[in-house]
Amino acid sequence: MSHHRQLKTQTRALLAGLGTCPDEVAESLRAAGVTGVPMDNRRCAVALYLGALMGGDPRVRSVNVGRCSLFIDTVAPPDFRPAGRLLVQLPKPVRQFVAAFDTQSYPEVIRNPTARPCLDAAHQTEVPVR
Repeated sequence: MSHHRQLKTQTRALLAGLGTCPDEVAESLRAAGVTGVPMDNRRCAVALYLGALMGGDPRVRSVNVGRCSLFIDTVAPPDFRPAGRLLVQLPKPVRQFVAAFDTQSYPEVIRNPTARPCLDAAHQTEVPVR
């Protein structure tokens, strides 16, 4: 399996694991300690969650979430294939969460503007977005 296909498969599994409805997605993110910024592709709760889980993967440079899909910017692998941008469709519950999050419908996962950056609960360190 190509490294891009493998990364897409892993990402789809992470997204599907967030829940079967938008409320479950919000609860999964809240339980993980993730807060984000509405209307911000790189700092929304879903992007920060995936960044925290995938940030240690040497193939991943950044994660950006849109309304219906997310983009993973990849690092060029050692075999000299070019870096790229992967498009992964968001599952329906995550799409619905993103739309509601952008209208500030889930205040429990909205970052307080004066709060410190999102923390990785497992390591208590700042989570890299890139």
